[in-house]
Amino acid sequence: MTQVEQRLFDSFWQEILRHRPRETAIFSDDCSTLRTFEEIEEERAAWRKRLSPFSRGDCIVAAIGNDPSWPAFLLACWDQALIPAPIEPDLQAAQLNRILQLTQAQGIVQGIYIQRLDCSPISWNGPSPDLLKITSGTTGTPRAVRFRELQLLADCRNICETMGIRPDDVNFGVIPLSHSYGFSNLITPLLYQGTSLVCSTDRMPRAVYNHLQSCGATVFPGTPALFQALGSLSDINKTVDLRLCVSAGAPLAQEVSSQFHSRFGIKIHSFYGSSECGGIAYDRSEDLERPSGFVGTPLNGVKVTKIDDGRIRVCGPNVADGYFPIPQIEVLDGTQFVPSDIIEWTSLGLRLVGRVSDLVNIAGKKVHPSIIEEHLRKLPGVIDAIVFGIPSANRNEELVAYIVAGNGVSRQDLENHCREGLSSWQVPREFRIMAELPFNQRGKINRSELARLHLERTGLPG
Repeated sequence: MTQVEQRLFDSFWQEILRHRPRETAIFSDDCSTLRTFEEIEEERAAWRKRLSPFSRGDCIVAAIGNDPSWPAFLLACWDQALIPAPIEPDLQAAQLNRILQLTQAQGIVQGIYIQRLDCSPISWNGPSPDLLKITSGTTGTPRAVRFRELQLLADCRNICETMGIRPDDVNFGVIPLSHSYGFSNLITPLLYQGTSLVCSTDRMPRAVYNHLQSCGATVFPGTPALFQALGSLSDINKTVDLRLCVSAGAPLAQEVSSQFHSRFGIKIHSFYGSSECGGIAYDRSEDLERPSGFVGTPLNGVKVTKIDDGRIRVCGPNVADGYFPIPQIEVLDGTQFVPSDIIEWTSLGLRLVGRVSDLVNIAGKKVHPSIIEEHLRKLPGVIDAIVFGIPSANRNEELVAYIVAGNGVSRQDLENHCREGLSSWQVPREFRIMAELPFNQRGKINRSELARLHLERTGLPG
């Protein structure tokens, strides 16, 4: 590792301050200045004072949303050797309480308010973390991923170098800054190389489009749901300054990518990452003909190898130290991470097929929902699809398909198409044509959660 690679964020931040103190670091979505670089530094000092009652090693849960104070707050936490744990600000009380118990937090920041909590700090086995990423993983139970600053810096460098994100770019920040994707693509490039950030909180498609026109952003990290919604807008022109669009959080359907390109003339580059290590793979090409779920090749600085059952092993200096409170060293140990995703290796790169936990057992025969989704997308008029399993009294599980399609596509068309190209047992029992897929705020679809909600809405037994 070179001397430059050993430097932490503050070293790079001080260089930015020396050369660009009065330049805009954070814009509002109407292009007005929210913070210059030197104003972030002044705010950092103010946060240090506010955080001074806390002790070294205390955990601070941060629910501050897409607020422009994020960079200053983060730097101040590290100045005080505190451990921030970013979360979304709109969590239900029960979820928030589980996270506070998990992290044994000594404080919580909600907006501008700081609340002290009476809790003993964690005695860490191994290096103390500099940041905790909260993830539910595949179990639905929250757990923390332990990161040191050096690992976050490695991930930031991998992302900036691979995607070509420059210091003079302007990042459009509408995805949650508290999520691993937003943190790595929006917050850390600002601290590392001075890539300016637009703080936006309105995720309505028309508002996003209007703000992209007015704010001068050049890089847009989004999700398939956002790009689908933008590509579906009517009465729009192509006067946006974007040069790079990145999609992560869920597999990007080829139809969504094509529709967006036809409206805006911009290729969407798929990005595959995880809370446990940050970026893994990226589609560097400008080729529009990429299959649904294609995520390109490993990022610079990341090594990906095949293991059994379609899974991969990710190695690199960006890999987190481990899980808390229950380590799972066979999955994450500070040197390697084994995602639960199923990956197809193609001559062009990696394609995200789905998760091991999403396999559906139909009368003893197992199928991954992505097989049915891919077939559904081949029907003209189908834009995107999600398929999941629900309990069945006679067949163990049955398939349900949610589809986004044009007006000319009927339920019978969908069923006929499936019967013509799939085995009879692979044909979904139920088809629902929807205006949009039910992505969550992070742009993800959890099939097990979707199955639970479907059963609740239909009154079927779980």
